[in-house]
Amino acid sequence: MALKFNQPISDLINTQKLKESQDVVYGISSYETDQLEGFRLGDVNLSTYKYPKSAAADYNNIEVYVDNRKSQQYLGFRYNTVDQEEIKQLIEYFKKKYPTYEQRKDSNGDGYFWDIGPLDAWLFYYPSTSIDGNGKSFLNSNFLFVKKGTHMENSQDTSYNTILDNFNMLYPKN
Repeated sequence: MALKFNQPISDLINTQKLKESQDVVYGISSYETDQLEGFRLGDVNLSTYKYPKSAAADYNNIEVYVDNRKSQQYLGFRYNTVDQEEIKQLIEYFKKKYPTYEQRKDSNGDGYFWDIGPLDAWLFYYPSTSIDGNGKSFLNSNFLFVKKGTHMENSQDTSYNTILDNFNMLYPKN
């Protein structure tokens, strides 16, 4: 199912049995699941996956953002993945699909930002590092896709930072 901004997603919520949530990072109302069969980003099928011998929070999940709980109109998503091969596939897919992007660096590696004008959207990739039970580090990565101009907590108050403002603080331009 291809989702469009401002489209009600109540059918998706019900058919995929998404759980009501709120993004802890951005404060946006969302519905989430870690059961990812049937979900895909572009030509990459998402996978239900937990990183072996790792912390309880090291698993793939998606949060589908909505404008509010009543109208449940699509605002974007945040996909968190610890599947190392899937991370590479998604980055390559997005680089190929949207060849104009900004690459930024921090201690966890490269972050990416796409301003996708035709879709009126922002797409972000930012990694973090987790450690498994054997002391081996691995990427715990986020792909965030939102309607351009979205503010933290989906606030209409322009004094709130946008998602892009937040990314710029975490990944300053070189």
